[in-house]
Amino acid sequence: MNERDLYFDNLKFWLILLVVVGHFMEPFYGESPLGTLYPWIYSFHMPLFVFVAGYFSKSITYPKYYVQLVSNLALPYLIFETLYTWFDFYTQGLEKLHFTYFYPYWILWFLFSMLLWKMLLPYLLVLKAPLWIALWSSVLLGYALDVDYYASVSRTLYFLPFFLLGVYFKREWLLPLKKPRVRLVSLLILLSGAVLLHTLSPVLEPAWFYGAMNYAQFGLDTWYAGAFRLLTYTFTLLMGAAFLSWVPQQRHWYTDRGMNTMYVFLLHGFVVKSLLYFGVLQEIGSVAGGILPILLGVLVTVLLSSRVVKASMSWLVEPNVSFLFKPRVTRRSREVRRKEEF
Repeated sequence: MNERDLYFDNLKFWLILLVVVGHFMEPFYGESPLGTLYPWIYSFHMPLFVFVAGYFSKSITYPKYYVQLVSNLALPYLIFETLYTWFDFYTQGLEKLHFTYFYPYWILWFLFSMLLWKMLLPYLLVLKAPLWIALWSSVLLGYALDVDYYASVSRTLYFLPFFLLGVYFKREWLLPLKKPRVRLVSLLILLSGAVLLHTLSPVLEPAWFYGAMNYAQFGLDTWYAGAFRLLTYTFTLLMGAAFLSWVPQQRHWYTDRGMNTMYVFLLHGFVVKSLLYFGVLQEIGSVAGGILPILLGVLVTVLLSSRVVKASMSWLVEPNVSFLFKPRVTRRSREVRRKEEF
């Protein structure tokens, strides 16, 4: 088996940390000092996660590629969509249990969209300019008034260019980002981005970075509204590249935890929702200037990325579906899973 790339393990850990911290901060968006940090995180963390998913989707080996779609994405999505629906039903005391598998629950849009990206990838790669087609499709979709959260269509198209960037990205392209002068410029970009977001906070909604809303929902019904999405893409690319510049390439205490991002992603929602439903997160939101939710997010990330959690929850997060396929199809499924891990 090929040796793991420590850089990408480090990157995945930092990104999943930002995902969890962002969700712990979400109820307090608009409160200082979280008012600036929240949109700063959202401006690049999910695009980079999608980029990483694309980077590890380069190898399309039939039929194992589709086995991985079932075992790594489709089945976990169905399992956790069901579990989160049951969770809300019991914790919120809902009158009716309503499953919405084509309206992904909160964080699960990412699994649904990634399933679509990977299914479409073999067909996209036969096009002459799939990246440009994806970009302009996203811009045009923003004008559609009938696009909502159904099948995560809006987010799927919005983040598709980042997925394709990952597919086409070459490892050696990271080398220039590691030069001292480039890293200094990257630091200035990250800081300037935070200042710009703080300055624009009265008029700029973080939802621009969600990719889930059309332009009319932002109060833009003009013909040039798509230019704002292009500006959002430009800002995200700059912030994402700057962040990549500062991700370490050496092994650290958290490096191996970067292999367990799926566990953190799928399980942390239960922690966040539980703390919200029982009023705990609201109580600690104002403690220490709003820093406590951030620290709690870090703690949850570290705990859920541990070997103990992986060993105890692998049957749920990474279910064995070999019984569904012919033996020759699944012979190398575990090896492929480790190599192309989300």
